[in-house]
Amino acid sequence: RYDFVEVEEPSDGTVLGRWCGSSTVPSRQISKGNQIRIRFVSDEYFPSEPGFCIHYTLLMPHHTEAPSPSLLPPSALPLDVLNNAVAGFSTVEDLIRYLEPDRWQLDLEDLYRPTWQLLGKAYIHGRKSRVVDLNLLKEEARLYSCTPRNFSVSLREELKRTDTIFWPLCLLVKRCGGNCACCQQSCNECQCVPTKVTKKYHEVLQLKPRIGVRGLHKSLTDVPLEHHEECDCVCKGNTEG
Repeated sequence: RYDFVEVEEPSDGTVLGRWCGSSTVPSRQISKGNQIRIRFVSDEYFPSEPGFCIHYTLLMPHHTEAPSPSLLPPSALPLDVLNNAVAGFSTVEDLIRYLEPDRWQLDLEDLYRPTWQLLGKAYIHGRKSRVVDLNLLKEEARLYSCTPRNFSVSLREELKRTDTIFWPLCLLVKRCGGNCACCQQSCNECQCVPTKVTKKYHEVLQLKPRIGVRGLHKSLTDVPLEHHEECDCVCKGNTEG
């Protein structure tokens, strides 16, 4: 007869041990993944007296102080932490230098060396990517993300002046706009907010009704409008500078 019990570590498929009927008690085995898989194998289709017994004990985890992310090499960082670190680089050269400080130039050359076994669509269609192209893609995304951009505002609404007509009726101002798809904050939702605001004066034509007299009073006047000079993505609901 050929009967045995096999104990396997499910996390990586490692067989912790295999034992047949014996008076010798197997040594203690510790599972790395808090689980074990027990498999009973017999050379008989219906074993006459199958059976085994297993004793287990729950082990309390030993909490050790985790090394600071700043002391770990990039490859050892948790994916979310590494993702935030990678997002902070403005050029692919700086990124590769961070990932491989000792051989970043070689890695950069390898990155753009064509391999005929696996070519990207850019190679197939004759548009071979260059380092500057990646930097340009990042810069384009930044320009169309959370940045100051031109907005037209109604002067009467902006200044809350219903007693006056301004001309032009609308002016261009710089206001924060765009999305925060690549927000690096640790929150569920980000919003684009101004971090630097300046007040600028614009000379416009003001038309006000004359009191008790027909016609309009016309004058040039300076109106103050807020312009957003710098913007940033912050957690929604947290707009404090």
